[in-house]
This record gives sequence, structure tokens and C-alpha cells, in this order.
Amino acid sequence: MARITIRPDLTGTTHMVAVPPVPKMADAATGLVATDRESGATLYTVQLLETFEATAQLIKVTVPEPGLDAALAPGAIVRPVGLIATPWANLFNGQVQSGVAYRAEALVSAVPAAPAAKSAAKTAEPVAS
Repeated sequence: MARITIRPDLTGTTHMVAVPPVPKMADAATGLVATDRESGATLYTVQLLETFEATAQLIKVTVPEPGLDAALAPGAIVRPVGLIATPWANLFNGQVQSGVAYRAEALVSAVPAAPAAKSAAKTAEPVAS
């Protein structure tokens, strides 16, 4: 079966970290952590609250470790870079299970860092007496 990937249009959406990154397990029974096939980087799963107009949904996004912003804490507003959605379906015990797997190259802070505070102290100039 052909693998279909979709690049979602993120225009007008907001993404907020709901649960901080956790390592993605390749095999939970053995504790084997999943890695990126190309780079070998550890993969992490981040739960994001995605809002659009008057709707919201919780999505899990897989991101390689180098693509994780240091400021990823619950409540942080982020921008998924290179987000793709891959629909999937499995037959398990006679029941069809389906969903969408999300993967991003990176999650970066959508809120610009506060500008560095300018030093209030000025160099004192000698006063002539």
C-alpha cells in the first residue's frame, strides 16, 4: 500500500504545548527508544493543543531531538516546522483502527524572546570642580 503524506495548511492555527516532550518508544517492553532512520537522532513525542477558529484538538507530534526548542514547556506557543500528516489504518482483532500520525522537523517558539534589557547604568563622567 502506498504511503500518503500531507502537508497541512497551518494558516490561522495556534499550537500550544500541552505535555512536554517524552522519548518515543520503539519497543516499550524492552525500553528501546525510537530513532530517526536518516540521522539516528532520538525521536520525541510532544502533545500539542491545536486551535483553529472555534475548535481545538490534541495532537501528538513526533520530532527529532535536534528540532526541540529549549523553551518547550506546557503552555508555550510553538510553530511546527515541516509538519506532515500521515493517515494510517490497522486491522486488530477484526476491528479497524485508524488515525493520523504527525511529524515535524522542529518545534520552535512562536513568541519572540524578550529583548535584552538595556543597562540603566551609564558610565559616570568626571565632573569639573
